[in-house]
Amino acid sequence: MTSFISHLHTDLRQVRLTKRGSTHDAKDVPQGLHKEYPRMEHIVLPAPSPLDAGISEILERRFSYHKGNENTELSVTDCGTLLGTALKRRSLSNSRNYPSGGALYPIETYLFSIGLEGQPPAVFHYNPTEHVLEKLWDLPDNFLIKDLAHSPDDLLFSSMLVFTSVWKRSSAKYGDFTYTLALLEAGHMSENILLVSTALNLHARPMAGFNDDLILRILDLDPEEEQPVHSITLSKNSS
Repeated sequence: MTSFISHLHTDLRQVRLTKRGSTHDAKDVPQGLHKEYPRMEHIVLPAPSPLDAGISEILERRFSYHKGNENTELSVTDCGTLLGTALKRRSLSNSRNYPSGGALYPIETYLFSIGLEGQPPAVFHYNPTEHVLEKLWDLPDNFLIKDLAHSPDDLLFSSMLVFTSVWKRSSAKYGDFTYTLALLEAGHMSENILLVSTALNLHARPMAGFNDDLILRILDLDPEEEQPVHSITLSKNSS
């Protein structure tokens, strides 16, 4: 098994670093793109509030495993600070608060929630330029949010952030190496979310064991174009 992993790493780092499959010159690949749903309802998020904890305190408090609570509400104010601090596009720039290979930002952010303040159970897309949640559609009546994750029975959550990769956004420049860069980007985004969640006293847990098929079906994605690559469960305190 170790030999297989080392060969896989060699392939990803050496063979794919040659940008096999790239189709455009670097200068012709647009930067800072993201999806937009202009015809959907927009939930305007408040501007991020300053965090009341320093990085040392946040790191000391950070803990991945928790029980959580599936019956708590995620406030719009918390959502604005969480997404705005961690993921929002900076003013007058294509950059955001995390690195991306070539500033191409292939990772999109969706929120599945059965407990977002003032909203029925629904799925949303985060627009990092407008700092809004674009409501895509309500979740099915028989939807169980726990089905999104292959998780322990005692892990309860009311919301899940799902990161997907729009492969062609980066593959035009980087070819197959896009795969490595996209996963690294999702990791950078995840760490931002985890740190800000801790400062806001939200329970957040990175979840690699998500239900790919269910997420693809609910988001109505073409897996040849866009696929889920990471997720984070969210809830309020269980007390």
